[in-house]
Amino acid sequence: MADGAIRDIRERPIDELPDELRTVFVARVDGMKPGQFAKLFALTLETVEARLHNARSLLGEVLVRQLGPAFGGVYQLDDSRFDRITNALMDRLFPRQ
Repeated sequence: MADGAIRDIRERPIDELPDELRTVFVARVDGMKPGQFAKLFALTLETVEARLHNARSLLGEVLVRQLGPAFGGVYQLDDSRFDRITNALMDRLFPRQ
């Protein structure tokens, strides 16, 4: 049961990403290098990297919205600490390869 809930928390936000972000993100998680993706889809490397960044940012926002209520405002974070924690969470859920 817990594994299914965790999988939903992790996968549903990916499924809801815009196609252009989801495609790049999933390819990266599956091990494709940004340069390979850029060449395959005739994009610039900068475009691919921007899409990866945007996908990770959106996923971080979704996870914070989903998980934030569970913490009930217990933790008050400044922006830099919030960013560090969000990035650490994203790295654990979606490791960069």
